[in-house]
Amino acid sequence: MKVVIVGAGFTGVQLAKALVAEGHDVALVERDAEKVRRARNSLDCTVVEADGNSLKVLEGDAGIASAAALVVLTEDDEINMVTCSLADAAYPGLLKIARVRNDAYYAGAAAARRSDAAVAARPPFGIDTMLHPDVEAADAICRATSHGAVGNVTDIGLGFGIASLPVDGACPLAGVRVRDLPSVEGWRWLVAYVETAGAAELPSGGTVLEPGSRIGVVASSADMSDLMRFVPGAARERPRRVAVFGAGRVGSLVVERQLAAAANAPFMASLFGGASAKTEVVLVDADERRCREATERFKGARVLCGDMNDADFIRDEGLDGFDLMVAASESYERNLVAAAYLKSRGVGKVVALTESADFDDVARKLGIDVAVSMRDTVVDAVMSHLRGPGVKSVHTVCNGRFEVVSCEAAADGKVVGKALRDVEMRGDCLVLMMRRAGTSAVEVPRGDAVISPGDRVVFMARAGDVRFARLFCGKGSW
Repeated sequence: MKVVIVGAGFTGVQLAKALVAEGHDVALVERDAEKVRRARNSLDCTVVEADGNSLKVLEGDAGIASAAALVVLTEDDEINMVTCSLADAAYPGLLKIARVRNDAYYAGAAAARRSDAAVAARPPFGIDTMLHPDVEAADAICRATSHGAVGNVTDIGLGFGIASLPVDGACPLAGVRVRDLPSVEGWRWLVAYVETAGAAELPSGGTVLEPGSRIGVVASSADMSDLMRFVPGAARERPRRVAVFGAGRVGSLVVERQLAAAANAPFMASLFGGASAKTEVVLVDADERRCREATERFKGARVLCGDMNDADFIRDEGLDGFDLMVAASESYERNLVAAAYLKSRGVGKVVALTESADFDDVARKLGIDVAVSMRDTVVDAVMSHLRGPGVKSVHTVCNGRFEVVSCEAAADGKVVGKALRDVEMRGDCLVLMMRRAGTSAVEVPRGDAVISPGDRVVFMARAGDVRFARLFCGKGSW
């Protein structure tokens, strides 16, 4: 498959690396000479130094006529939208994905799709998929906080997620082999991956869960509360006192959703297995104008104007006694510092918004419970749309070493009609769950499970290895 990417910023380069690793033909278009130089030094693909919003450029050196998809990731929303519109006029069958940060554009496009069948048939601005990085990041933060903020939670669909959990010396799983986990009282979940000393693996029955490692556990939302009892010190009820640092777009979205969750307390109580109780939500920012605007917008939250790294401010406002703090400002470095500082002052769980997954290891060493990468959430979202109609979602885990793929088995998939034990994928692929076509029940398949067309399958494989998506989805997967 050929993909044209416009914009060689961090996200564009990361996306190009992921696609090249999968063996795709990539053309990257960028007008900034320094970005072009860096891209050419780090990527094995075509890099064009030119304006990407020129159809002549796209058709010339970029070769858009033979491309299956166009992804536009410049820093300018208008350029992204105009570029897609130009491409749509000449190549309406081309898949077009654009990053758009403007709330009005994003909301307007979503409303147009919902309200007008004619517009829905022809995508607004010629953009098939519009991605808002702040929305993607806020979604990732809220998934983690809704499950106790003991680690990142990857939503894999079908009502399930993979929770990244620490295994320390006090954990009842420490020292246990994966094959022996069913003998641990109360354990009923599947371990999807194991991280130890910077390395990650798909576990076998003989894999030992060493103290100091982290494991990815597949569990439903309803099961997350029970799962937390295997994490010493983890709260099994929803946080009652929540502080959000940063009144920008991401922080505001997190506050909005925390207030909505508090208003929907019966649902949250059932999720965490606890009783309904009032949640206190506090939004903190050092900018007085933002604080005034937030006070008007969020009637159910307390808004404080101050610095999260100011010891006197923290003490005077009692923030060091909170259950959860989310550092979601536009400064990723300040987020790491604030989260680590608040953790050291006694806050129960802390979440930091970071630039990329490269900071995950640093965040853990600082004692931060969850680090959410702004850039990687966007790359994951783009990759989900580029894999073809059979692939429903793609999420990277273990700092990009593995990916979790949710897909629908196609009639021409090579695994269809075969028992999983007869498909050669041991050590390279782990099937996590499946849902039979036409049913709602989800199961962890055994080796004798036979895949049929239309079955929904979720599996893990090494990032960049698309063999297994093709095995399940046939020609419907790129």
